[in-house]
Amino acid sequence: MTEKSDDARLRVGVIGMGPTGSGLTAHFIDAGAFVVPCDIDREKIDLIKKEGVRLENTIQKEVSVEEACYSVQELKEYDLDLVVVSVKTPNLKKVVSIISEIVPEDAYVMCAQNGLDNEQEVAEILGDDRTLRMAVNFAGSMSSPNTVNVMFFNPPNYISALTKRGEAIANRIVKMLNSVDLKTEVSADFRDHAWEKAILNSALSPVCAITKLTMKDVMDSPDGLALVKAIIDESLRVAEAEGISLKRDFREFSINYLKGAGYHRPSMLVDLDNGLLTEIDYLNGRIAEYGRKHNLPTPVNQTITCLVHMMEHSAK
Repeated sequence: MTEKSDDARLRVGVIGMGPTGSGLTAHFIDAGAFVVPCDIDREKIDLIKKEGVRLENTIQKEVSVEEACYSVQELKEYDLDLVVVSVKTPNLKKVVSIISEIVPEDAYVMCAQNGLDNEQEVAEILGDDRTLRMAVNFAGSMSSPNTVNVMFFNPPNYISALTKRGEAIANRIVKMLNSVDLKTEVSADFRDHAWEKAILNSALSPVCAITKLTMKDVMDSPDGLALVKAIIDESLRVAEAEGISLKRDFREFSINYLKGAGYHRPSMLVDLDNGLLTEIDYLNGRIAEYGRKHNLPTPVNQTITCLVHMMEHSAK
């Protein structure tokens, strides 16, 4: 695998133009990259071609788009250096399998999604040398097909390469994003950051999805808060058994962080409303798997996972 010159304009494909993909697209373009957004939603891509991508509220940005496409296969035409995958995790393997057949052999793939161990699924197909992982710490919702209402950003984001081969491009990405005020760091302890984010997502997103309540509504309810705390406590025991090093006072931090989330409808709730599969197996379900690995009971995470599975089934 040959390294491409840092002097060349970075060529990026972004698959999945939800809040994460749209947010990264806007910042990469603002930083000077050539970016090709990709989504199977034709209405979304048509509007992006016409009006560009907009971010509003916590982050404000508006960019025009040179090219965009309706399928992963179309990315073959663009000789990409980097493909950012921000589709929902249930679709990850399928998308990466297609990527493996169409992008140059020296291109890297960076997964920017919720969940634990996503990067391992990418590496199984593309190899460790070509795989990057990003923990995204901004969130929002689509106020229109090409506009993200960014509800919050708790910097920094984190990026990690699985091997030394990917460190140069990881550093290049970080430099670009920081140049346009999206604070991002390269992390040597990425797994710790991934677990922190997974615990935060697992604690509140599925509770909102099951109850149909916003984050603030759950956290303002004594019963909701008690359930969130139970998920956090159980997940922390599993993380400790797995040897994960979380930030100091992470339990207290988590509760305070989630209390500040506001009237946000997390993507898991939106997915269930739209009859889509959720990321539950990569969050509470994955934590329960690690619990079994260490012979630790995880009744709360298992119950939450089962309830969301039932709702997925009934929504079909």
